[in-house]
Amino acid sequence: MSIWWLRLSYIILMGLRNFLTPLLMLAVLLAPFLVFGQALRQDHPNSSVFRDYRASDGPQLIRPSDVTYQLWEALMLMRRANGGDPVAQEELGFRYFLGKGFPADTAKAAYWIEKAADQNMPIAQYNMGVFLNNGWGIPWNPFKAYERFKSAAEDSLPEGEFAFGLFYTDNLVVHRDLETAYKWLKLAEDAKYEPAKKIIDEFIKRGLLAHTDSSRTKDAKRDSSLGVSNQPIEPLYLDYGPDTSSNVSDLTLLNEAYKEGSAKFRKALGVTNLFEKGAENDTTAIGVIEAAASVGSPEALAVLGRCYEKGTGVPRDRILAAEQYLRAARMDSRHGLALLLRLVREKGFIKKVAERTKAGDYDAAFVWAGLTELGLDHQLLDDQAFHLLLTAADHDNIPSLIELGRCYYTGQWTPRNPALGARCWERAAEDGSRDAEIRLAAAAVISDSAASDAALADTIEILSDGVGDGSMIAQLALGFCYEHGVGVRRDTPMAVKLYRDCAQRGSESAYNALLAMYNKLRPKEKIFDVSNG
Repeated sequence: MSIWWLRLSYIILMGLRNFLTPLLMLAVLLAPFLVFGQALRQDHPNSSVFRDYRASDGPQLIRPSDVTYQLWEALMLMRRANGGDPVAQEELGFRYFLGKGFPADTAKAAYWIEKAADQNMPIAQYNMGVFLNNGWGIPWNPFKAYERFKSAAEDSLPEGEFAFGLFYTDNLVVHRDLETAYKWLKLAEDAKYEPAKKIIDEFIKRGLLAHTDSSRTKDAKRDSSLGVSNQPIEPLYLDYGPDTSSNVSDLTLLNEAYKEGSAKFRKALGVTNLFEKGAENDTTAIGVIEAAASVGSPEALAVLGRCYEKGTGVPRDRILAAEQYLRAARMDSRHGLALLLRLVREKGFIKKVAERTKAGDYDAAFVWAGLTELGLDHQLLDDQAFHLLLTAADHDNIPSLIELGRCYYTGQWTPRNPALGARCWERAAEDGSRDAEIRLAAAAVISDSAASDAALADTIEILSDGVGDGSMIAQLALGFCYEHGVGVRRDTPMAVKLYRDCAQRGSESAYNALLAMYNKLRPKEKIFDVSNG
């Protein structure tokens, strides 16, 4: 063999090696799959190398994980928001508010929603109004909220029309004007915004509107639902004067007690009309109502009074009914005085009160003293009425002890002496009265007389528990604590909420405290002048 042929053979072999080596490696790698394919080919009935086999859905796309997708979506949303897109800014604000894709942060939520609102996006204008009106992530400012709601209303957003209309109901931001309120609420109702319909129905039931039609009035009275509003904006019904209506329905009393009661109260009361036939034997409901009344819930006191008046779940006793109505009236109940007046007008009622008092009935003595103070009976002089309270209190009649304490604190019928008033409430608290315990706690925080930080903490706990159980006095006192930072961190929005809830229930003291807070921020523009309201 020639040298030339040997050289040529060497070159060809070297070339084949370079070409075949990758193929051999690939064969080694594929060998297991080829064996697996052979097995499948033998097992598949119609297969000679998968002759008729097809994957059901073809190649499967790999879906990114939810976390990856959310991060990408959040990044793109942030980029659009930073680029000035108001829709993205509004969405980003909501996500910060809800903690969806971002850590929950109300300050950042308010920042981005304000960005969108500043570009006149109606939904953002409304949402910014809610943030300002509640002090969420931004300083509380109901006057700026008014401007935001006004803009949303003028853009025909039903929620904006609703909120803007409500500002004309309470004489806090702008002068009270129920005609203007009705105009905007009606626009929201016409747009099928259900909360507006409920407010208009409530206006009609309270006789706050001159223009009503009989069908709407009938429908409003027929509404029998027991429920709690979850709207971020609610009106204040400024009907603090004596309620002269003697036709307060059982269902109205139950509705109000249900709305202001604790979760336990609502669960026990449910949606049953306690005064319907058969329901009067519900001892659980009666027990919960009595417990709420003992805390000082004016709504529960009114219901308990009706129970005594009708003999529902308790023995029928008009004197004990009057006692509950009188206590409810003392707690700023909207209906306590009206219900008491109805009893007083019944033939022989005053005579019965006097007879039972002279027979040593200390509940009757409490009622007679109260009727004297209210000017509903003129048989006794003030000194005689005060003596009745002293005598009943000496015999540990709890309502009389609480009322006597109030007299000493306010100077009613006697020189003002808070120390004696506190002693009366201490005696009642020792006998198990939570109402008296709450009054002592309220007096301690308002007078700043808590002995130590530990005592102050206990006092705040008593008030907080009282609020949860429906005490109006606890609600008012805790509002004071949050307004002034007594025992808690100063929190203006929380103070506003507590005062507003308390005023909504009928407390004129809470309303005045709320008005004072508004006046500290009140702008000088004429539209915000409510001095003649």
